[in-house]
Amino acid sequence: MYQLDSSHVWHVAKTGNNGNSGHAGQYPINLANDAKLTIGAAVSAAASGDTIVIWPGDYAEAVSVSGKALAFIGTNRNKSKIVPVSGDGLTLDNNCSVKNLAIEALATNAKALKFFMKENLTVEDCDIYGGYDGIYFSNSNHIFLKNCRIRGKYDGGNLGSAEGLVAENCIFQGLGTYSTTVDCRALYGIGKGAFLNCAFLAERNDTSSKKIYAIYLSSNARAVFSNCIFEVSSGADHTGNIGGVYVSGTNAAALLKNCSVRSVSSGNPSSGPYDLFQVNGKIIVSASNYETTSGTIIQGGYGWSEGIEKELTDINLDKAAKLLLNKAIQDKTAGKIDYYDDDGQTIILTHTPTDSKSTIERIPS
Repeated sequence: MYQLDSSHVWHVAKTGNNGNSGHAGQYPINLANDAKLTIGAAVSAAASGDTIVIWPGDYAEAVSVSGKALAFIGTNRNKSKIVPVSGDGLTLDNNCSVKNLAIEALATNAKALKFFMKENLTVEDCDIYGGYDGIYFSNSNHIFLKNCRIRGKYDGGNLGSAEGLVAENCIFQGLGTYSTTVDCRALYGIGKGAFLNCAFLAERNDTSSKKIYAIYLSSNARAVFSNCIFEVSSGADHTGNIGGVYVSGTNAAALLKNCSVRSVSSGNPSSGPYDLFQVNGKIIVSASNYETTSGTIIQGGYGWSEGIEKELTDINLDKAAKLLLNKAIQDKTAGKIDYYDDDGQTIILTHTPTDSKSTIERIPS
């Protein structure tokens, strides 16, 4: 439903003409007589606060907004597409919103959706695919993402130094097909944000010694992940580092709650695969599923074992907590049992049980 006489709603259609008013003259709208032909023409004609309705079709335009707060709404997520031959797909200014659109900017170095050093952006129900990055929101503030699929041949998304980002029900994919000489991440930088019910997927199958991570928190990035999935895989010819959640920044921190992390490689990575990979900063987890780790992983205290560890630690039984919670291996020939520290390598106690009988009988008290 559109206000037929509104001067603030603009229509764009493949059957339109840039000489048209761009406004609906009747309902149902006569696209041939009323709609603009290009999104760029509608952007030029629109004023801040206006809405641009994009009807089905492939719009081979690199659309850029400057100095205007506009709302872009596609009528069909799978059919209303911005597909520039070259350049970035859709570059936005402060206070813009995008809904129900597909943006495919697949030229070399192209970013599908760009929001650089701006603030207040809402993106919902969109399919975003970039030849370089799917989304590029570096140094931007107050961003809301919901129900989107975001892919990039280099990074799925670059959120370097972004402040106040909230993402819900989104899929981020780093496809690892941009170049053998660069890293691959589903999401890079991150800044400061919260992610709920999101999936972060990174994969590369080329001959490369570069790194691959599901997410990479750098510098002062601090992010919370709840009910999220992190999946990373590399092929037989990949020899670079591989990790799921990678934190490398003195003040960086990733908090994972109810998450699943998995990193696999059929090659010979120089480091990893590690599900959790901490270099600097912190990785804090609770009630999450992961296996291999590097660095220091902090338990958040929500799970059963973490709760026991906390109780024992509080009464100065750190060693007892480690004996209870950590790895223990028995040499069946000698009978001795080695108990390991948190790193899984340092032995903190060796115990050799002695039994005088050939059989052992245990009677519950």
